[in-house]
Amino acid sequence: MAVAITLVVVVGGAGAYLMWPEPETGTVSIYVKDLPDDWTHVNVTFSEVRIHQADAGNDSGWHTLDLEQQTVDLAVLTNMSELLASGNVSVGKYTQIRIVVVAVTGTMEDGTIVNFTVPSGALKTTHPFNVTADHTETLTLDFDLAHSIVQKDTGWIFKPVLGSISSS
Repeated sequence: MAVAITLVVVVGGAGAYLMWPEPETGTVSIYVKDLPDDWTHVNVTFSEVRIHQADAGNDSGWHTLDLEQQTVDLAVLTNMSELLASGNVSVGKYTQIRIVVVAVTGTMEDGTIVNFTVPSGALKTTHPFNVTADHTETLTLDFDLAHSIVQKDTGWIFKPVLGSISSS
């Protein structure tokens, strides 16, 4: 009798699990843009874009978005933006964006090619946004090249600085 009751509980539980609805998801798309500042090209190579869900643990709350393009020439994005990453994530509030920068090269107006050092390797922002079901939350990150590019005695440094973040 105990075996029969256990079997009913296990089968019933499995049936309930299989009928449990999937969590609702929405899409996040991250675009990048900038205006040139004495540079004809500033090619930034990204390796990862992650967003963090509010009130989630540090390890469990991160969601990695699919990179649509790894290298973006920020200097040519004067009046337009370019899709960097997107992906479906759980609905809810998100509070952080981390973008990993692995390499930056630039071409100055006089044709000089520059290989930048990237000291931090990441751009971090705490711009909150909400993801709702069946909707694409579009965030556009406007890089401030004038403050991101620094010339030192030891060479050129790229420290990613955001001018603004707009969402729609």
